[in-house]
Amino acid sequence: MYKLTFINIQDSTRLECDAEADSILISAVRSLVSDGKLQLAWRCGQGTCGACKVRLEHAGSGGMVTLGGKERNVMARHAGLAADSPLTVPDTPELVRLACHIQIKSDLTIYV
Repeated sequence: MYKLTFINIQDSTRLECDAEADSILISAVRSLVSDGKLQLAWRCGQGTCGACKVRLEHAGSGGMVTLGGKERNVMARHAGLAADSPLTVPDTPELVRLACHIQIKSDLTIYV
């Protein structure tokens, strides 16, 4: 189990929960969203709409992360990532990611 800490960037409120290792972030928090405890939008859940944008901080922040081709393409259309960006990019809290593409492998701080 890993600890997820959600921070609302509008008002700095925090919400914490546990998630199973290797689960996908959007799947791990669906019940929190449907219960109205977490404001995280998504439409497709499949990585094509770009609605589930988040920013992350974790133990590996500052290193490099390899994005999937689909995630990079959706981020280029919806999150301002350059269309010709490489698949391997700096993993910083400024990098917009898609919650439906994030596999939980450590404790995460998620900015929504």
